[in-house]
Amino acid sequence: MDARVRRFREEVSRRSVGGVGRRYPAELRAVAITVARERRSEPLSRVAADLGVSTVSLQRWLEQGEPACFRPVEVKPEPVLASARGLVLITPQGYRVEGLEAEELVCLLRELG
Repeated sequence: MDARVRRFREEVSRRSVGGVGRRYPAELRAVAITVARERRSEPLSRVAADLGVSTVSLQRWLEQGEPACFRPVEVKPEPVLASARGLVLITPQGYRVEGLEAEELVCLLRELG
């Protein structure tokens, strides 16, 4: 048995979580998700059995994914054009927003968020 799987099972037992109607803490769900993704070539039912959780629970956790978190950004200096004003934002999807001041950019990001 994988050491992480063994530690997962021990932690579940120690915390008295799991079972019908009991919720697993986010950190334990994250471990289970990682193990399941690494063992994606195996049947999900086998991975769930090894972890000691139901296949339905493990499937649900995988579908929910990981909680939203901050993404690293890199700020690069860009040559200043005579006509350009304000900041430039380039999203991961490739959209480019130019000419906004910092406060305007923050408002835009809040609306899009």
